Amino acid sequence: MKKILKSQSGNIALAMLLAVVAMMSGLSISSMSVRDTVAAQADLENIQSLHFLRAETFRGQAFLETAAKIDPGLGGGVRTPLREVAITSSHFAKTYTMQSQISRLKTESEGTTVIVGGESQSGSTGAGENQYLVRSLIESKTGVGQTAYFSTNKSVVRKYSELTIVQDTGPVFMYFTDKELDPQGQAVRFDGRDYFDGPVHSNEDIWIRNTAGTANPDAPGWPRFDALVTTSGVVRVYGGASTYPRDQVFHGGLYEEYETYEFPSEMSGVRNNGQLVGPPTYDANNIILVEVASGSYTGAWGKVQAPRRARAKYVPTWPYNYQQQPDVYNFFPVTDTVWVPLSGGSCNNRSNFVNSKLWIRGQKTTNGQFASFSGFQTWGAADTLYIIGDILIDGTSPPNDPISNRGSMVGLISEKSVILKYGFWNPLDTLREHTNMGADAEHADPAGGGVFIYAAIAALNDGGTNAYKDGVFTFEYQHPHGSIPAVVINVPGVGDTLFDWIDLHRNKYPQTPSQVWPPLLDYPWYNPLWPERAPYLMRGTINIWGGVSQKRRGFVRRNYVNDPNNNPNGVWDIPVDFCGGSSAPNPIQVQLYANPNVFVTLQTRDYPGANSSNQVGYRKNYQYDKRMYKLKPPDWPHFKRQGERLPMEHGNWLLKRPPRALL
Repeated sequence: MKKILKSQSGNIALAMLLAVVAMMSGLSISSMSVRDTVAAQADLENIQSLHFLRAETFRGQAFLETAAKIDPGLGGGVRTPLREVAITSSHFAKTYTMQSQISRLKTESEGTTVIVGGESQSGSTGAGENQYLVRSLIESKTGVGQTAYFSTNKSVVRKYSELTIVQDTGPVFMYFTDKELDPQGQAVRFDGRDYFDGPVHSNEDIWIRNTAGTANPDAPGWPRFDALVTTSGVVRVYGGASTYPRDQVFHGGLYEEYETYEFPSEMSGVRNNGQLVGPPTYDANNIILVEVASGSYTGAWGKVQAPRRARAKYVPTWPYNYQQQPDVYNFFPVTDTVWVPLSGGSCNNRSNFVNSKLWIRGQKTTNGQFASFSGFQTWGAADTLYIIGDILIDGTSPPNDPISNRGSMVGLISEKSVILKYGFWNPLDTLREHTNMGADAEHADPAGGGVFIYAAIAALNDGGTNAYKDGVFTFEYQHPHGSIPAVVINVPGVGDTLFDWIDLHRNKYPQTPSQVWPPLLDYPWYNPLWPERAPYLMRGTINIWGGVSQKRRGFVRRNYVNDPNNNPNGVWDIPVDFCGGSSAPNPIQVQLYANPNVFVTLQTRDYPGANSSNQVGYRKNYQYDKRMYKLKPPDWPHFKRQGERLPMEHGNWLLKRPPRALL
């Protein structure tokens, strides 16, 4: 070593060695620094990409929730728009790109075997679930803006995940009732005129009865159910019989003491997602009239005015002796409705929310028919929804089955009740209309003239302690009686004279305990077209292709008197369904004037050609829209069994090896 140090060549060699060592040490330290920097940036990209991946997954779910309302099958899949996010710092510049591909994995219907009380039975309620897959991919490029746009230098850090989302579709029942008894505690029963080919459920006992009717050829006089029937109670026979032909009545199976379905009291989906039609705030004095033609609507906005006070001479022989001064006057409120045009718009492939009463039908055409609804539409009303004409759908002509119709479906929801209107004064053409009526021979049995409703219907109101306020699907003006219309009389010495409000002149109004309104004379304004000399009893057929869900079972056909008669004295108290005496079509001749003698005959009657069954209301032709085993109108309320999961839930979220691209 000493020789090397003393040698000149040795010193040079040592110096060179030290230089090499120093250089290698510098390179090593520099390499370590670069590796640390690259590793830090990779860690940052890795963490940042994971956060973006989670956000993109939730974005994909949001897109799914919207797309699945329109097309639950997601034909062809759905892509989220490509999203770019730039992140920069003094030593970092990256642009992240992210996108999701959403598709339906499969649809599973509820199993055909259900265990009830330990017993295995077959059948289907129509419930099931859709399973969807959200595939999300995150990539990044160096640089931001145009630098990133034109760069092909993609980062090695890429993230990919697959999220499974399960949507419990629940059933759209053909017929679902939360409460079976009428508001007065009487059992509303199915009889020999009732036929159902879709799933039926009640949260209470189901009542059946053997009567006249041909709906069930296997058991004449009994109702017939061709699909599964479930009840949280049991089946009871009205009249006290202990047996009935179970297999001939319930062809699709019967489960008694089944789970209870939770009945929603509001349409949260329509409220949260629906397009607002009409005023933004609720007012019980607002009426929105909507006429739909294909995918658009027009209409009018009715504003019910504050009542004005009117008076009429109380003269029991009015208009005879009309000039005499009475001892008393009748004072009564008169309410006017002012109508203004409603701005129209598009309504298909969405839900539509009306924050008031809603009158709805297809747009009336020049030949008196009704236009159809196109796309998937739901119309929801915060107050009562009145059907004022046919609800038809594009692609299906009545009375045909819509089973092959892939483009149109309608939902009608009320947070109060859904009612078939008897008649109204049409603000669009100023004519008085009897609506929803027709002759039976207009279509072959079981269809008939009256009204066609291609829709799922839901009446949601929970009346609490007041059963009369529970949501029902029913018809307007259930206890008709004649009333005296305006009349022109040639009064001697005066000439032709118009007399109006004759009933209000002849009878004490409002009634008092000592002066009650006559039981066979219509109470003022109970008939929406009051006064009407000969109102209609039977009005045709309710033709439904869809389903009906209601808080309490509503009437669609009534006897001339309540059965059993809970109003034997014929008193008038309309809010509790006390509506005078019998509606039987017995003529009543009333003298209006003497010298000259003027008479008017009051008599209820069936609509021309409507079946005479000694009742009031409609025949039923209810058919299940079997597409609703898998599809629903947009934002349809979720009827789920107690303890069942929410409509759309996360399944597995899996991080996987990234593919080359989302296909």
